[in-house]
Amino acid sequence: MNTARNTSLQNQNILISGASVAGPALAWWLARHGFRPTVVERAPDLRGGGYAVDFRGAAHLSVLTKMGLLDQVKERQTHLRATTYVNEQSRPLAAMPASIFAGDVEILRGDLGRILYEATRDSTEYLFGDSITGLHQDAGGVHVTFRHAAPRTFDLVIGADGLHSAVRALAFGDHQDPVQDLGLYVG
Repeated sequence: MNTARNTSLQNQNILISGASVAGPALAWWLARHGFRPTVVERAPDLRGGGYAVDFRGAAHLSVLTKMGLLDQVKERQTHLRATTYVNEQSRPLAAMPASIFAGDVEILRGDLGRILYEATRDSTEYLFGDSITGLHQDAGGVHVTFRHAAPRTFDLVIGADGLHSAVRALAFGDHQDPVQDLGLYVG
């Protein structure tokens, strides 16, 4: 795999909306292959907290290894122990091993986001406290307007800003809710 910057590539100027996990992870891979990513995030800074993210098996761990991040993720893992269900008197009723929930390595979303940001901040432009307000595509690229920053043109815009993506709504207009009830519940 060639990690040198390839200046013959076209469509190198890429905007990613969302700086949680997917946006910075994509920016890492794009920068490694010679692209110039910019990440826009409506929050004024990285978001902390969030649910845990589990990495399971050889595929997940090999990606973290290729990115050079496995050791950093392991340093900040949650170290989840067995989950025990107790009755009203706090007597154990049942226990499940951590491996059911935590995979091989588990880390809080905010901690993973910080690791990814630190791995990309020198190769990626970040626009915190801003958001995309308009998209117009023509032969010259995707013309983007922002809430605060000056308008710019990108070769590609990627929405990594969640299930109810503002970028998706701008790009595709009114659409039905992508959530489909499967009739399953977890308690």
